[in-house]
Amino acid sequence: MNQAIRKISDLPLPVQAAKADWLVASHWLGFTPAGNSRNARAQCTSAIARQSAGGFVIEYITALFGEPNQGFENDPEYIEERAAHKDVAGRLIAVHRLRPSSRPAIEILGHEEFNHLQDMWSKDGQRCRWSVAFPIIETYQIPTRPLASEVLGTNAMKRLFAHQSATLRPLNDDERKLIADLPLERSESKNAWIGIEDEIEMAELSEIPIRTQELISEDLAAIEGESAERSNKIRLRAAWLANRFIADRMRAGLLKCDECGFDAMNKVVGTRIKPRSLLDVHHMNPLAEGKRYTTVSDFALLCPTCHRYVHALLQAN
Repeated sequence: MNQAIRKISDLPLPVQAAKADWLVASHWLGFTPAGNSRNARAQCTSAIARQSAGGFVIEYITALFGEPNQGFENDPEYIEERAAHKDVAGRLIAVHRLRPSSRPAIEILGHEEFNHLQDMWSKDGQRCRWSVAFPIIETYQIPTRPLASEVLGTNAMKRLFAHQSATLRPLNDDERKLIADLPLERSESKNAWIGIEDEIEMAELSEIPIRTQELISEDLAAIEGESAERSNKIRLRAAWLANRFIADRMRAGLLKCDECGFDAMNKVVGTRIKPRSLLDVHHMNPLAEGKRYTTVSDFALLCPTCHRYVHALLQAN
């Protein structure tokens, strides 16, 4: 089967950049534009989308913690966050996948949280502190929470974090090597629905082979707690992802069974049989579909015998 994600080097996409902040992210990462105008927010959004495209963002918590606006020194939320900061200051704590979204920050955070955030932290009446919000749709905690200085060393720390930045800090290849072996544990993100909804729309506009749809529907035989219409949309997105997974494997020339190693490409040498026809696509985490942000890493290629075995094993359990 496909390799489980246990460390950063197992991720299907690279860590493109780092985010430095004094607040631990939960379901979104916030950025402060140059002003409260629509143009300032658009420029900030464009910069973050470009820096995070095609990969993940590693979260670093700064050694310093900010001071809130006057009157919020005894705010319970501020006191709780400041106390929690002591345990994570200067550490690398998580890796996130972000989703550029046209949704305003107030919708992603909720009106109450957004307005409280602006009251506590915005300066000069701008009310734009962290007002560009990128939903976290996939997230992995770094359980060891190492000191960034011990992982990255002096030169990388200086290059990445010695200066203030309103955007992300892009990593180079050497810095990616330094963090490659950090362990990861997948966590649930309550904003996974944003990525799922966006990709349902893409799936509905795509052509997906009937055979792929049939195989995925078999894997997702029972989707609990969803209407028939919603279940069909979830299956369609899964089939769309499966089709992308197959295309990636074909481009890489890796048409082997992930369970037994059966090599379809070698088997068809000298025949007119297409190697792809000898393998099935299989959803390895069907119960997660529609609940968390599943990706192409949740699929496998199996020979028909192994595919039947896997389904029989699931039914036996």
